Parts: sequence; C-alpha cells; structure tokens
Amino acid sequence: MATMIGCGKGSAKLDEHGHEEGPQKEEAGHVEGEAGHTEDIVLTAEAAKIAGIQVGEARRMPMQSQVKVTGTVTNTAQGRAVVTPPVAGKITRIHVKVGDNVRAGQPIATLSSADLAQASAGIIEAQRGVISAQAAVREARGETDIANAKLRTARQNLQRQKEFARTGAFSQPALQAVQRELNEAETTLESAQQEQVVHEAQLERAERLYKQELISRTELEQARLELQQDKTKQANAKRQIEIARAAYERERKIAERGLSNSKEIQTAEAEVRSANLEVQHAKIRHSTAVSGVAGAMKGVQAAQTAYAAQAGGSRSGGGTITVVAPISGIVTDREATLGQAVERITEICEIENLKTVWIIANVPEKQVGLVQRGSIAQITVSAFPNRIFSGVVQVLGGRLDPKSRTMPVQILVENSDGALRANMFTTVSLGAGAGSMALAVPRTAIAENGDKRMVYIAEEGGKYEERLVELGRTQGDYVEILSGLEAGAKIVVKGAFVLKSEKVKSELKGHEH
Repeated sequence: MATMIGCGKGSAKLDEHGHEEGPQKEEAGHVEGEAGHTEDIVLTAEAAKIAGIQVGEARRMPMQSQVKVTGTVTNTAQGRAVVTPPVAGKITRIHVKVGDNVRAGQPIATLSSADLAQASAGIIEAQRGVISAQAAVREARGETDIANAKLRTARQNLQRQKEFARTGAFSQPALQAVQRELNEAETTLESAQQEQVVHEAQLERAERLYKQELISRTELEQARLELQQDKTKQANAKRQIEIARAAYERERKIAERGLSNSKEIQTAEAEVRSANLEVQHAKIRHSTAVSGVAGAMKGVQAAQTAYAAQAGGSRSGGGTITVVAPISGIVTDREATLGQAVERITEICEIENLKTVWIIANVPEKQVGLVQRGSIAQITVSAFPNRIFSGVVQVLGGRLDPKSRTMPVQILVENSDGALRANMFTTVSLGAGAGSMALAVPRTAIAENGDKRMVYIAEEGGKYEERLVELGRTQGDYVEILSGLEAGAKIVVKGAFVLKSEKVKSELKGHEH
C-alpha cells in the first residue's frame, strides 16, 4: 500500500511495504519536530481502495437516552426441553451425547417397556376378536343363504304339489331341476375340499414362518381363517346336498305314484313354514354377528388408543419405543445411561435451542419509568467485548424485588449463531424516553488508542485528518459525538483501523530519528 504521512509540504512517502523512501524520510522527521502538530495521513486512490476505505457523513439523528443495567441470559419457553420417557421401561440404546446438535423428531433413546408390550398384546387380542367376529358374520351369511335356499325349494315343492293335485299329472322337469341342484351342491363340495388341501399346506408353511419370526401373528391368523372358511363351505355344501337329495327323493316318489294328495300338500306347507322360521333365525344370527364385528372394531380402537397414550407420540412398535427430540437444538445435559431403568419422570437429557433468548435485565426503581415495552436494547457480554447484540423489550415486570428494589425486564434477542449462552452475565443499555437529536456516526468510524477515541476526516488529495472525539450515547450501530466533530463532516466509516495502524507506524519511525 502506498501512503504519505506529513503536514503541509513536509511529507514522507511510504512504498507498498510501508517503508519510507529516500531522503524524504529525514524531511518528515524535521516537519514533525518543528511543527509539533498532528500529521495528516495520505493515501493514493488505489491504496484507499485496497484498504477498503469508505467515507460517510457525520449527521444528526434522534437518539434515546440510555439506562445501563445488568442482566442474565436465559432460554425462552420454547428454547429448552427436558426429555423424559412417556412410559416406564429400560434403556436399550442411547443415540446422543452432550454437545450433539439434534433436530426435532430425531431419536434420543430407545426403551423396552413391559407396559407397552402389554398394551401391544391388547391390540393383537382385539384384532383376533375382529377376525373371529368377521368369521361369525360369514358363517351366519352362509346359514342365511342355506335357509333361503330351503325356503325356495319348499315353496317350489308346495306349488308343484298343488299343481299335481289339480291336474293329477307329474312334470318330469321338476325331477330334472332338483337333480341339477344336487349336482351343483356336489360340485361345490368338491371345490371346497380342493381349496382345503391348498390352504392346509399354506397354513403349515405360515406356522413354520411364524416360528422363524418371518411373518406376523396377524398373517398366521389369516391363514387359519382361510382354512376355517373352507371347512365352513364344505359344511354348507353338505347341507345343500342333503336338501337336494331329499327333494330329489320326494320328486322321484311323486313321479312314481304320478299323483299328489292333500297330505303331501300339508307336508309341503309345513316345510315352507319351517323354512321361513329358519330364514328368520338365520337373519337374526347374521345381524348379531355384524354387531359383534362393530364391537370388536371398537375394542381394537380402544386398545390402539391405550397404546398410543402410553407411547406418548413417540415412535413405537410392540414393547419397544424410541424417544425423540421435541425441539431442535443442542444436547446440554444427559443423565441417562445404557441399561438404566426409567420412570415417566426420569430425565433422559436436556436440549436447548438458543436461536432466540431472553435477557432478564434488572432496572433500578428510580429508572423504571424511563423503560417502555418496545424499547431497543443493546447488550454486551465479557465473552465478546467487541460485539453488540440488539434486542427489544417485550415484558415489563409486574412488581419490584423487595430486596434489590429493581424491576425485571425481559428483552428478546436474536441469537442465530448461539453466541449467547444461558446464565451469561450481560451489560444492557436500554433506550429510555422520547429521545433527542444528536450528532452521530457509525460505530465502525471510531478508532481507539488507549483511553482516546478518534475519527478520521477525509480531505481533498487523499488526505485523512485524525480528530479526537468525545462519545456519548449508543443506539444500534451508531454512537453519539459530544465534541470534536461537526455535522456534515466527511469521515471514514470503514477502514479506520487501517489508518490508525499507519499513523502509529509512522509515529514510531519518526521517533527513531
């Protein structure tokens, strides 16, 4: 960087490495000694650009008075979570350690729980009840179908008997019709027997897979149910065969006699009445079975609700449950150990999210009236002395502490990088009152040298004058100038540290001669 340091005509030129060139070095020393006043710093346009020098204007702006108090960093209500298990059990796996960053929903620990296993067994038992109830519905439906078939046959027989009595003739098609019914029933029985052979093999395979834990209990029960349905079909088919054979024998005898008498009509009428009763009873059984399914389904829902209540929204299956993080953040404490027996109140770990924090500031009684909700606050901590955190007063305490005579004030602060940690002590500057107009410059314009504060005024020809100033209030990124500067002055707002460094180096070299 090429710079020149001097006053008036006497100036010393520095090369790009900051070293003085030629005899002008000696001349700069004489100027400083003879003049005895502050020298200007001179930068070429290229050097100023490389140094990142930016120039702004000192201006007047409204600034609030400041109330300086102490405070403490604390979590927001949503920024801290103590993780506990929703059910008693034993920890079988821990997924996190202190210092880990976790996301909401991420696994924290896995537990085995006898209570949860029992609740899971309740679900399985309730599901079995549903399967049994559904099987009862199918069986009742089959009985209803058979009863209706018997009723149709009885009515047809009665009609034929009446026709025979009227005409004294026998119709051969009636015998053929019952023969077809008999054939169909025998075909149905044969089909059901073949299906039973297949389903017996499938059940044997399912039992073997279940023992190897390759299929679920529900799948095994389904295989058993299919075999039971085959047996039910066979039973229904056999009853249909019995009915068809009886009808066939009756038709055959009628055909042999060729006549029908009143006794046979009475018998046919009795068969119709009996078949009607069977249909009504079958319908009642079917309705009862349907109600049983509805009740069994409610039982499943109740068992699932009980299980979900114990699982507490955590990931679970059977007697195992995975406890997950309720919020995103950092694991700041972990009490749980592998194999530990835990209750619902046992703390597994603690998670903190510091993206937003509260600063609890204590305002003295005499200054309480100056602080308002919505006021801007500037916070500093010893861990980051050169950094200012901004916040807004959100909550004013309802009462004063009787011992310290201070009122707690809650300030909400964005802390995206997590620099502020819980329980840190802070210094808080609270904006107070309506404020007044003040001359202010950006904080970046201020350079420090011991207890001195200075700014650099930009002049023509690439010159920069160092000016001592007295500082006042701070508001956001601006600081009040009490003396040493006028409104409208062109000042360096970025790169002041570079100018200060060059000034210090030139002064040290000047004293060497």
